[in-house]
Amino acid sequence: MQKWTLYILVSWLLIVTNSLFAKPKNDIPDSLKVVRFEVNGVPFSMQRIEKGVFIMGGTREQHREPISTDLPTHTVALDAYYIGNTEVTQALWQAVMPEWEIIDEWHNPNHPITDVSWYDCQVFIHRLDSITGMPFRLPTEAEWEFAARGGNKSRYFRFAGSNIADSVGWGLSNAGFRKHTVGLKIPNELGLYDMTGNVSEWCSDWYAPYYLGTEPNPKGPITGSEKIVRGSSFDNCQANSHISYRHYQQPEEATNYCGLRLALTLPNEPTLQVEEELTIVKKVKIKNLQIKLLYVPAEQPYYISEKPITWRLWNKITNEELTEKWSQPVIDKTDDEWNQWLEKCRKLSHEPIIFATSNEIDTAITQNIIEQPHIKTKKQRHWEKDTRSIQRHRKNTQKAQKWADLIGVQLKTTEDPTLLQYSTQQKNNQPRWLVIR
Repeated sequence: MQKWTLYILVSWLLIVTNSLFAKPKNDIPDSLKVVRFEVNGVPFSMQRIEKGVFIMGGTREQHREPISTDLPTHTVALDAYYIGNTEVTQALWQAVMPEWEIIDEWHNPNHPITDVSWYDCQVFIHRLDSITGMPFRLPTEAEWEFAARGGNKSRYFRFAGSNIADSVGWGLSNAGFRKHTVGLKIPNELGLYDMTGNVSEWCSDWYAPYYLGTEPNPKGPITGSEKIVRGSSFDNCQANSHISYRHYQQPEEATNYCGLRLALTLPNEPTLQVEEELTIVKKVKIKNLQIKLLYVPAEQPYYISEKPITWRLWNKITNEELTEKWSQPVIDKTDDEWNQWLEKCRKLSHEPIIFATSNEIDTAITQNIIEQPHIKTKKQRHWEKDTRSIQRHRKNTQKAQKWADLIGVQLKTTEDPTLLQYSTQQKNNQPRWLVIR
Protein backbone atom coordinates (compact mmCIF):
# COMPACT_ATOMS: atom_id res chain seq x y z
CA MET A 1 0.00 0.00 0.00
CA GLN A 2 2.83 2.38 0.86
CA LYS A 3 4.58 1.63 -2.44
CA TRP A 4 1.45 2.51 -4.42
CA THR A 5 1.07 5.73 -2.44
CA LEU A 6 4.70 6.65 -3.11
CA TYR A 7 4.31 5.81 -6.81
CA ILE A 8 1.23 8.03 -7.16
CA LEU A 9 2.97 10.88 -5.31
CA VAL A 10 6.07 10.73 -7.53
CA SER A 11 3.95 10.59 -10.69
CA TRP A 12 1.95 13.60 -9.59
CA LEU A 13 5.15 15.56 -8.87
CA LEU A 14 6.52 14.73 -12.33
CA ILE A 15 3.33 15.91 -14.03
CA VAL A 16 3.32 19.17 -12.06
CA THR A 17 7.04 19.77 -12.75
CA ASN A 18 6.63 19.18 -16.49
CA SER A 19 3.65 21.51 -16.66
CA LEU A 20 5.59 24.25 -14.86
CA PHE A 21 8.78 24.08 -16.89
CA ALA A 22 7.57 22.87 -20.28
CA LYS A 23 7.74 25.44 -23.06
CA PRO A 24 4.44 26.60 -24.53
CA LYS A 25 3.47 24.86 -27.76
CA ASN A 26 3.66 28.12 -29.70
CA ASP A 27 7.04 29.11 -28.27
CA ILE A 28 9.59 29.82 -31.00
CA PRO A 29 13.04 28.22 -30.56
CA ASP A 30 15.94 30.64 -30.06
CA SER A 31 17.47 29.37 -33.29
CA LEU A 32 14.53 30.79 -35.25
CA LYS A 33 14.32 34.21 -33.57
CA VAL A 34 17.27 35.35 -35.68
CA VAL A 35 18.26 33.42 -38.80
CA ARG A 36 21.70 33.89 -40.32
CA PHE A 37 22.94 33.43 -43.88
CA GLU A 38 26.23 33.72 -45.73
CA VAL A 39 26.70 34.37 -49.44
CA ASN A 40 30.19 34.07 -50.88
CA GLY A 41 31.74 34.91 -47.50
CA VAL A 42 29.36 37.82 -46.73
CA PRO A 43 27.13 37.19 -43.68
CA PHE A 44 23.75 38.79 -42.99
CA SER A 45 20.94 38.13 -40.51
CA MET A 46 17.15 38.33 -40.43
CA GLN A 47 15.11 39.17 -37.30
CA ARG A 48 11.82 37.40 -36.62
CA ILE A 49 8.82 39.72 -36.21
CA GLU A 50 5.96 38.02 -34.37
CA LYS A 51 2.41 38.42 -35.62
CA GLY A 52 0.50 41.36 -34.20
CA VAL A 53 -1.91 44.22 -34.67
CA PHE A 54 -1.05 47.92 -34.76
CA ILE A 55 -2.44 51.32 -35.73
CA MET A 56 -0.69 52.32 -38.95
CA GLY A 57 -0.19 55.91 -40.10
CA GLY A 58 0.13 59.31 -38.47
CA THR A 59 -0.64 58.39 -34.86
CA ARG A 60 -0.36 60.95 -32.07
CA GLU A 61 3.30 60.33 -31.19
CA GLN A 62 4.38 60.50 -34.84
CA HIS A 63 3.27 64.03 -35.65
CA ARG A 64 1.11 66.65 -33.93
CA GLU A 65 -0.32 67.58 -37.32
CA PRO A 66 -0.04 64.44 -39.48
CA ILE A 67 0.70 64.83 -43.16
CA SER A 68 -2.21 63.97 -45.43
CA THR A 69 -0.42 60.93 -46.88
CA ASP A 70 -0.10 59.51 -43.34
CA LEU A 71 -3.88 59.54 -42.87
CA PRO A 72 -6.27 58.08 -42.06
CA THR A 73 -4.75 55.95 -39.33
CA HIS A 74 -6.06 52.40 -39.66
CA THR A 75 -5.69 49.00 -38.06
CA VAL A 76 -3.43 46.38 -39.63
CA ALA A 77 -2.98 42.74 -38.60
CA LEU A 78 0.15 40.89 -39.72
CA ASP A 79 1.36 37.30 -39.70
CA ALA A 80 4.88 36.52 -38.48
CA TYR A 81 7.76 37.28 -40.88
CA TYR A 82 11.50 38.05 -40.93
CA ILE A 83 13.21 41.31 -41.86
CA GLY A 84 16.88 42.25 -42.29
CA ASN A 85 18.66 43.51 -39.19
CA THR A 86 20.42 46.01 -41.46
CA GLU A 87 20.02 47.43 -44.92
CA VAL A 88 21.58 45.41 -47.75
CA THR A 89 25.24 46.41 -47.91
CA GLN A 90 27.43 46.99 -50.94
CA ALA A 91 29.37 43.84 -49.97
CA LEU A 92 26.26 41.63 -50.05
CA TRP A 93 25.05 43.19 -53.29
CA GLN A 94 28.36 42.46 -55.03
CA ALA A 95 28.50 38.96 -53.55
CA VAL A 96 25.23 38.23 -55.34
CA MET A 97 25.85 40.40 -58.42
CA PRO A 98 29.65 40.48 -58.95
CA GLU A 99 29.40 42.15 -62.37
CA TRP A 100 27.60 45.16 -60.89
CA GLU A 101 29.60 48.41 -60.99
CA ILE A 102 28.91 50.35 -57.80
CA ILE A 103 28.71 54.10 -58.31
CA ASP A 104 29.65 55.66 -54.99
CA GLU A 105 32.27 58.33 -54.29
CA TRP A 106 32.46 57.03 -50.68
CA HIS A 107 32.69 53.37 -51.74
CA ASN A 108 32.70 51.14 -48.67
CA PRO A 109 31.57 47.49 -48.56
CA ASN A 110 29.80 48.14 -45.24
CA HIS A 111 27.78 51.07 -46.57
CA PRO A 112 24.21 50.38 -47.73
CA ILE A 113 23.82 49.84 -51.46
CA THR A 114 22.13 52.72 -53.32
CA ASP A 115 21.59 53.86 -56.92
CA VAL A 116 19.47 50.77 -57.51
CA SER A 117 15.96 50.82 -58.96
CA TRP A 118 13.03 48.74 -57.72
CA TYR A 119 13.51 46.49 -60.76
CA ASP A 120 17.24 46.11 -59.95
CA CYS A 121 16.20 44.92 -56.50
CA GLN A 122 13.99 42.23 -58.05
CA VAL A 123 16.95 40.91 -60.06
CA PHE A 124 19.14 40.89 -56.94
CA ILE A 125 16.48 39.03 -54.91
CA HIS A 126 15.91 36.47 -57.68
CA ARG A 127 19.64 35.66 -57.73
CA LEU A 128 19.81 35.55 -53.94
CA ASP A 129 16.92 33.08 -53.91
CA SER A 130 18.79 30.86 -56.36
CA ILE A 131 21.94 30.90 -54.20
CA THR A 132 20.25 30.33 -50.82
CA GLY A 133 17.12 28.42 -51.81
CA MET A 134 15.07 30.83 -49.70
CA PRO A 135 12.15 33.01 -50.89
CA PHE A 136 13.51 36.47 -50.08
CA ARG A 137 11.46 39.53 -51.03
CA LEU A 138 11.00 43.21 -50.29
CA PRO A 139 8.88 43.93 -47.20
CA THR A 140 5.38 45.26 -47.66
CA GLU A 141 4.82 48.81 -46.47
CA ALA A 142 2.85 47.55 -43.46
CA GLU A 143 5.59 45.06 -42.53
CA TRP A 144 8.19 47.80 -42.79
CA GLU A 145 6.27 50.20 -40.53
CA PHE A 146 5.39 47.52 -37.95
CA ALA A 147 9.06 46.49 -37.71
CA ALA A 148 10.24 50.11 -37.52
CA ARG A 149 7.77 50.79 -34.69
CA GLY A 150 9.23 47.89 -32.71
CA GLY A 151 6.54 45.30 -33.41
CA ASN A 152 4.83 43.94 -30.32
CA LYS A 153 7.67 45.39 -28.22
CA SER A 154 6.99 48.93 -29.40
CA ARG A 155 7.57 51.75 -26.93
CA TYR A 156 5.80 54.20 -29.25
CA PHE A 157 8.78 56.29 -30.27
CA ARG A 158 8.58 58.88 -33.00
CA PHE A 159 11.71 57.50 -34.65
CA ALA A 160 12.84 53.86 -34.93
CA GLY A 161 14.08 53.22 -31.38
CA SER A 162 14.05 56.69 -29.82
CA ASN A 163 12.43 60.11 -29.75
CA ILE A 164 15.86 61.58 -30.54
CA ALA A 165 16.54 61.11 -34.25
CA ASP A 166 20.34 61.54 -34.10
CA SER A 167 20.71 58.67 -31.62
CA VAL A 168 19.20 56.08 -33.98
CA GLY A 169 19.96 57.35 -37.47
CA TRP A 170 22.05 59.42 -39.84
CA GLY A 171 20.12 62.49 -41.02
CA LEU A 172 20.56 66.05 -42.19
CA SER A 173 21.89 67.21 -38.82
CA ASN A 174 24.66 64.63 -38.35
CA ALA A 175 25.36 62.67 -41.55
CA GLY A 176 27.43 65.23 -43.46
CA PHE A 177 25.33 64.60 -46.60
CA ARG A 178 26.63 61.05 -47.05
CA LYS A 179 25.95 57.42 -46.19
CA HIS A 180 27.53 55.63 -43.24
CA THR A 181 28.40 52.09 -42.24
CA VAL A 182 25.29 50.13 -41.29
CA GLY A 183 24.61 49.26 -37.66
CA LEU A 184 26.57 52.08 -35.98
CA LYS A 185 23.57 53.74 -34.34
CA ILE A 186 21.29 52.45 -31.56
CA PRO A 187 18.89 49.72 -32.78
CA ASN A 188 15.17 49.83 -32.16
CA GLU A 189 13.20 47.59 -29.77
CA LEU A 190 13.61 44.58 -32.08
CA GLY A 191 17.34 45.01 -32.74
CA LEU A 192 16.88 46.56 -36.20
CA TYR A 193 19.37 49.20 -37.33
CA ASP A 194 19.01 52.33 -39.48
CA MET A 195 15.24 52.18 -39.99
CA THR A 196 15.49 55.91 -39.37
CA GLY A 197 18.16 57.59 -41.46
CA ASN A 198 21.16 56.46 -43.53
CA VAL A 199 19.20 55.51 -46.68
CA SER A 200 15.54 55.08 -47.58
CA GLU A 201 14.31 51.61 -48.53
CA TRP A 202 12.16 50.19 -51.31
CA CYS A 203 8.96 48.34 -50.36
CA SER A 204 6.98 45.92 -52.49
CA ASP A 205 3.71 47.96 -52.64
CA TRP A 206 2.45 50.26 -55.31
CA TYR A 207 1.53 53.62 -53.82
CA ALA A 208 -2.12 54.37 -52.98
CA PRO A 209 -3.79 56.60 -50.38
CA TYR A 210 -4.70 54.91 -47.11
CA TYR A 211 -8.30 53.99 -46.41
CA LEU A 212 -10.01 53.50 -43.07
CA GLY A 213 -10.67 49.93 -41.96
CA THR A 214 -9.13 46.77 -40.59
CA GLU A 215 -7.06 44.69 -42.97
CA PRO A 216 -4.91 41.57 -42.49
CA ASN A 217 -1.56 41.38 -44.33
CA PRO A 218 -2.12 44.30 -46.76
CA LYS A 219 -0.03 44.28 -49.92
CA GLY A 220 -1.23 47.48 -51.57
CA PRO A 221 -2.99 47.83 -54.94
CA ILE A 222 -2.40 45.40 -57.80
CA THR A 223 -1.08 48.09 -60.16
CA GLY A 224 0.19 51.65 -59.99
CA SER A 225 2.78 54.09 -61.29
CA GLU A 226 5.02 54.60 -58.20
CA LYS A 227 6.44 52.21 -55.64
CA ILE A 228 6.49 52.92 -51.92
CA VAL A 229 9.78 54.05 -50.37
CA ARG A 230 9.95 54.09 -46.57
CA GLY A 231 12.42 55.42 -44.01
CA SER A 232 14.35 58.65 -44.09
CA SER A 233 17.84 59.09 -45.52
CA PHE A 234 21.05 60.99 -44.80
CA ASP A 235 19.67 64.17 -46.36
CA ASN A 236 16.29 64.25 -44.57
CA CYS A 237 15.43 66.67 -41.79
CA GLN A 238 13.73 65.42 -38.60
CA ALA A 239 10.31 66.64 -39.79
CA ASN A 240 10.50 64.04 -42.59
CA SER A 241 12.11 61.28 -40.52
CA HIS A 242 9.25 60.03 -38.32
CA ILE A 243 8.31 56.39 -38.80
CA SER A 244 4.92 56.95 -40.44
CA TYR A 245 6.28 59.28 -43.16
CA ARG A 246 5.51 57.95 -46.65
CA HIS A 247 7.15 58.74 -49.94
CA TYR A 248 7.32 57.03 -53.32
CA GLN A 249 9.07 57.07 -56.68
CA GLN A 250 8.90 55.41 -60.05
CA PRO A 251 10.21 51.81 -59.97
CA GLU A 252 12.78 52.43 -62.71
CA GLU A 253 14.29 55.37 -60.83
CA ALA A 254 17.64 54.89 -59.04
CA THR A 255 18.90 57.47 -56.54
CA ASN A 256 21.87 57.84 -54.23
CA TYR A 257 19.64 57.95 -51.14
CA CYS A 258 17.54 54.80 -51.65
CA GLY A 259 18.47 51.15 -51.06
CA LEU A 260 16.66 48.09 -49.73
CA ARG A 261 16.11 45.80 -46.75
CA LEU A 262 15.21 42.13 -47.20
CA ALA A 263 12.12 40.34 -45.91
CA LEU A 264 11.42 36.63 -45.67
CA THR A 265 8.77 34.09 -44.69
CA LEU A 266 10.38 30.74 -43.90
CA PRO A 267 8.94 27.99 -46.12
CA ASN A 268 9.42 25.20 -43.55
CA GLU A 269 7.41 26.78 -40.75
CA PRO A 270 3.64 26.30 -40.48
CA THR A 271 1.51 28.96 -42.07
CA LEU A 272 0.61 31.45 -39.36
CA GLN A 273 -2.83 32.74 -40.12
CA VAL A 274 -3.89 35.92 -38.34
CA GLU A 275 -6.43 34.95 -35.70
CA GLU A 276 -9.88 36.40 -36.21
CA GLU A 277 -9.72 38.01 -32.76
CA LEU A 278 -6.65 40.01 -33.75
CA THR A 279 -8.56 41.81 -36.47
CA ILE A 280 -11.38 42.87 -34.13
CA VAL A 281 -9.57 43.38 -30.81
CA LYS A 282 -6.93 45.88 -29.77
CA LYS A 283 -5.19 45.51 -26.42
CA VAL A 284 -3.84 48.54 -24.60
CA LYS A 285 -1.48 48.18 -21.65
CA ILE A 286 -1.64 50.79 -18.88
CA LYS A 287 0.88 50.11 -16.13
CA ASN A 288 0.30 46.38 -15.45
CA LEU A 289 -3.34 46.38 -16.54
CA GLN A 290 -4.42 45.32 -20.02
CA ILE A 291 -7.56 46.87 -21.49
CA LYS A 292 -9.38 45.16 -24.35
CA LEU A 293 -10.88 47.46 -26.98
CA LEU A 294 -13.40 46.03 -29.44
CA TYR A 295 -13.73 47.01 -33.09
CA VAL A 296 -16.98 48.79 -33.96
CA PRO A 297 -17.87 48.85 -37.68
CA ALA A 298 -19.40 52.20 -38.55
CA GLU A 299 -19.14 54.96 -41.15
CA GLN A 300 -16.01 55.96 -39.23
CA PRO A 301 -14.90 52.72 -37.49
CA TYR A 302 -13.38 52.88 -34.01
CA TYR A 303 -12.33 50.75 -31.04
CA ILE A 304 -14.21 50.98 -27.73
CA SER A 305 -13.25 49.51 -24.36
CA GLU A 306 -15.06 46.27 -23.59
CA LYS A 307 -16.20 47.67 -20.25
CA PRO A 308 -16.67 51.18 -18.86
CA ILE A 309 -13.81 52.65 -16.84
CA THR A 310 -13.76 50.87 -13.49
CA TRP A 311 -12.55 51.97 -10.09
CA ARG A 312 -9.66 49.55 -10.41
CA LEU A 313 -8.34 51.35 -13.49
CA TRP A 314 -9.12 54.78 -12.02
CA ASN A 315 -7.18 54.09 -8.84
CA LYS A 316 -4.32 52.49 -10.77
CA ILE A 317 -3.76 55.72 -12.69
CA THR A 318 -4.30 58.11 -9.76
CA ASN A 319 -2.44 55.93 -7.20
CA GLU A 320 -5.33 56.40 -4.79
CA GLU A 321 -6.41 53.80 -2.28
CA LEU A 322 -9.15 51.53 -3.57
CA THR A 323 -12.21 52.79 -1.70
CA GLU A 324 -14.89 51.54 -4.10
CA LYS A 325 -15.68 48.10 -5.48
CA TRP A 326 -12.90 47.61 -8.01
CA SER A 327 -15.14 46.20 -10.76
CA GLN A 328 -17.80 48.93 -10.57
CA PRO A 329 -17.90 51.75 -13.17
CA VAL A 330 -16.54 55.12 -12.08
CA ILE A 331 -19.14 57.87 -11.66
CA ASP A 332 -19.53 61.13 -9.71
CA LYS A 333 -16.41 62.77 -11.15
CA THR A 334 -16.19 66.31 -12.46
CA ASP A 335 -15.09 67.08 -16.01
CA ASP A 336 -11.78 68.42 -14.68
CA GLU A 337 -11.15 65.19 -12.77
CA TRP A 338 -11.95 63.11 -15.84
CA ASN A 339 -9.70 65.19 -18.12
CA GLN A 340 -6.75 65.01 -15.70
CA TRP A 341 -7.18 61.26 -15.44
CA LEU A 342 -7.32 60.84 -19.23
CA GLU A 343 -4.14 62.86 -19.73
CA LYS A 344 -2.26 60.59 -17.31
CA CYS A 345 -3.74 57.58 -19.04
CA ARG A 346 -2.53 58.71 -22.48
CA LYS A 347 1.00 59.32 -21.21
CA LEU A 348 1.21 55.91 -19.55
CA SER A 349 -0.30 53.95 -22.45
CA HIS A 350 1.28 55.93 -25.34
CA GLU A 351 -2.03 55.44 -27.16
CA PRO A 352 -4.35 58.11 -28.66
CA ILE A 353 -7.22 57.10 -26.35
CA ILE A 354 -10.09 59.48 -25.66
CA PHE A 355 -13.54 59.27 -24.10
CA ALA A 356 -16.32 57.78 -26.21
CA THR A 357 -19.14 60.04 -27.31
CA SER A 358 -22.74 59.14 -26.49
CA ASN A 359 -23.31 58.22 -30.16
CA GLU A 360 -20.31 55.86 -30.14
CA ILE A 361 -21.56 54.20 -26.95
CA ASP A 362 -25.10 53.85 -28.33
CA THR A 363 -23.78 52.36 -31.59
CA ALA A 364 -21.68 49.78 -29.74
CA ILE A 365 -24.60 48.86 -27.46
CA THR A 366 -27.02 48.60 -30.40
CA GLN A 367 -24.64 46.18 -32.17
CA ASN A 368 -24.30 44.12 -28.95
CA ILE A 369 -20.57 44.83 -28.82
CA ILE A 370 -20.75 46.23 -25.27
CA GLU A 371 -23.40 45.96 -22.57
CA GLN A 372 -25.41 48.76 -21.03
CA PRO A 373 -24.50 48.97 -17.31
CA HIS A 374 -27.27 49.41 -14.75
CA ILE A 375 -26.13 51.82 -12.05
CA LYS A 376 -27.92 52.95 -8.90
CA THR A 377 -25.63 54.23 -6.19
CA LYS A 378 -25.92 55.58 -2.67
CA LYS A 379 -24.65 58.93 -3.88
CA GLN A 380 -27.53 59.17 -6.32
CA ARG A 381 -30.03 58.35 -3.57
CA HIS A 382 -28.40 60.95 -1.31
CA TRP A 383 -28.77 63.50 -4.07
CA GLU A 384 -32.50 62.73 -4.38
CA LYS A 385 -32.94 62.83 -0.58
CA ASP A 386 -31.08 66.15 -0.23
CA THR A 387 -33.20 67.68 -3.01
CA ARG A 388 -36.44 66.65 -1.26
CA SER A 389 -35.15 68.00 2.06
CA ILE A 390 -34.35 71.39 0.51
CA GLN A 391 -37.76 71.59 -1.15
CA ARG A 392 -39.43 70.77 2.19
CA HIS A 393 -37.29 73.42 3.91
CA ARG A 394 -38.37 76.03 1.36
CA LYS A 395 -42.08 75.30 1.95
CA ASN A 396 -41.67 75.52 5.73
CA THR A 397 -39.79 78.81 5.36
CA GLN A 398 -42.54 80.27 3.19
CA LYS A 399 -45.22 79.32 5.76
CA ALA A 400 -43.20 80.79 8.63
CA GLN A 401 -42.61 83.99 6.68
CA LYS A 402 -46.39 84.59 6.45
CA TRP A 403 -46.66 84.64 10.27
CA ALA A 404 -43.49 86.72 10.54
CA ASP A 405 -44.98 89.33 8.16
CA LEU A 406 -47.91 89.86 10.55
CA ILE A 407 -45.58 91.11 13.25
CA GLY A 408 -43.20 92.89 10.84
CA VAL A 409 -40.28 90.49 11.15
CA GLN A 410 -38.11 89.39 8.17
CA LEU A 411 -36.75 85.84 8.59
CA LYS A 412 -33.15 85.20 7.63
CA THR A 413 -32.92 82.37 5.06
CA THR A 414 -29.69 80.75 3.89
CA GLU A 415 -29.02 79.61 0.34
CA ASP A 416 -29.27 75.94 -0.47
CA PRO A 417 -25.70 74.73 0.23
CA THR A 418 -26.18 71.14 -0.92
CA LEU A 419 -27.84 72.14 -4.17
CA LEU A 420 -25.14 74.72 -4.87
CA GLN A 421 -22.42 72.16 -4.22
CA TYR A 422 -23.78 69.78 -6.83
CA SER A 423 -24.39 72.46 -9.44
CA THR A 424 -20.94 74.08 -9.22
CA GLN A 425 -18.98 70.80 -9.36
CA GLN A 426 -21.07 69.50 -12.25
CA LYS A 427 -20.53 65.87 -11.33
CA ASN A 428 -21.49 63.32 -13.93
CA ASN A 429 -23.28 60.15 -12.86
CA GLN A 430 -22.78 58.43 -16.22
CA PRO A 431 -19.95 55.90 -16.74
CA ARG A 432 -17.40 56.48 -19.49
CA TRP A 433 -15.74 54.26 -22.09
CA LEU A 434 -12.38 54.68 -23.81
CA VAL A 435 -12.09 54.75 -27.59
CA ILE A 436 -9.37 54.83 -30.25
CA ARG A 437 -10.50 56.28 -33.55
